[in-house]
Amino acid sequence: MADSSQAPQIVSFGNKDFELDHANKKRFARCKICNARISDTTTTTSDFIRHFKNHKGRYDKYLKSKIHCSDLQQPSLSQFIVHQTTTYPVNHPRQKAITEAIISDLISNCNMPLSITDNKHFIHFLSIMDAKYTAVSRRTITSRLDTVVFERQSKLTSEMATVENLSVTVDIWSDRRMRGFLGVTAHWMNTAADAITLKSHLLACNRFKGSHTGERICEEFEQICDQYKIKQKIDHIICDNAPNMKKAFTTCFPSSAEADEDDDDCLDDAELWNALPVDEEERLNETLTSKSQHRLQCFAHTLQLVVGDGLKETRAVSSALAKASRISSLLHTSTSFKEEFEKEFGQRGVPASVVTRWNSTFRQLKSLLSCDYQTLSKVLDVRGHRETIFTLREWAQIKELVSILKPFADATDLTQGEKVVTISAVIPCVLSLNHHLENQKEGTQYLVNLIHSLQRSLQRRFKGIFVNVKMSQPETNEGILPVSDPVYIKAAVLDPAFRVIWIEHDVLVDDKLKEQLTMEVKRK
Repeated sequence: MADSSQAPQIVSFGNKDFELDHANKKRFARCKICNARISDTTTTTSDFIRHFKNHKGRYDKYLKSKIHCSDLQQPSLSQFIVHQTTTYPVNHPRQKAITEAIISDLISNCNMPLSITDNKHFIHFLSIMDAKYTAVSRRTITSRLDTVVFERQSKLTSEMATVENLSVTVDIWSDRRMRGFLGVTAHWMNTAADAITLKSHLLACNRFKGSHTGERICEEFEQICDQYKIKQKIDHIICDNAPNMKKAFTTCFPSSAEADEDDDDCLDDAELWNALPVDEEERLNETLTSKSQHRLQCFAHTLQLVVGDGLKETRAVSSALAKASRISSLLHTSTSFKEEFEKEFGQRGVPASVVTRWNSTFRQLKSLLSCDYQTLSKVLDVRGHRETIFTLREWAQIKELVSILKPFADATDLTQGEKVVTISAVIPCVLSLNHHLENQKEGTQYLVNLIHSLQRSLQRRFKGIFVNVKMSQPETNEGILPVSDPVYIKAAVLDPAFRVIWIEHDVLVDDKLKEQLTMEVKRK
């Protein structure tokens, strides 16, 4: 008679007279209800489960007690005493701990693919780590993931239950296979233990099939809010300027909605992103007009649109940009050129540019400027690419372009932090960029049109800020201005890093108006 404590829970719960045949890797037991003798392998329990399901009442009791017993059962001493030549029993603490670590640490936290559990090298690694551990199959791991997801969602829901107010960021995008996804992240302040910490948690990253209308986005978003019970706690919703995102959230949360512009050119596939029909818009308004949350546009996305507007005026440097892309391509396609380049510049590279991401072009040009002009020209000449050599004029144009765009790249990086407050940097960044463009006008030789285009776009897309700091006047019947919410000024003034310093440095008005503005923002 074998020790029943070594048997899986399903075996010990519904059976008696437990026997273990190590030689044939079989286990036997008799049903406590009908006295039938049941057998199964030492690594499975399917036959025991199949038989136990015939006794429905008893089986239901087993299911109800399964999780509770698993959590509370204290491991017996015999579970830790395993002979050197055997593997761990299924319910051995060490076997369970390693399996849980694979699921929690590797699959969940490290985002490793499920296929790793079937990889022969990973299985060999497990055998070296602990020869007694029995590797579990991908099917077993997959069956456990739903439980892990449910547990983490429940834990997160409980954590947010104590939060009075929070904000969310919402984004929708397509991967390389054109599959749509909707992501929602929650942000709040945790004041536990007399300390204030910023918390950010991903609530959902769900497949989003079909047309991306504002109504469908709103419905999906509300389902996520209902799941976590946060609908009434949301203060601000941050999303980009895509027409469907604006429609979803300015319709759902109409009060204090910011007036910003539709930007169809920022979408992955404009044909998939449909505006809301009039009848659907009316139904949605009737259902959701009671909401009072605020929608704020994504600062980094709006700043990207500003730079995109400006780069439309870079025809003068199109030849230089084409040569930069050609050099980057050669480094990724020509072995001989790469070897010659690395002989002169070491392991330095020139990243490729992405048409829809201006900062990739900025990084590409910045990396080229780190190379010596004469040496780079020699490398291109030696490898037969004389047509790609920059002229002195083109090299000077690249220097000007990098000098103009560098503060925009810095502002983008500054306001994309996850664990720090970033909204307080919006006004100082916008005003500093405007001041930077003013200063660049004097010393710029080739790209004056770019500077004017950037400044016009900056002042148009962030007009609410310029009006609030008295650097601009609203037009008659202009309505709500973009980025005009007073929360931006409040955040900047309350941040010790900024306070009202930005007024003195970057608000380009006379001293009397500056003094008046300083008094006003302090009263707010």
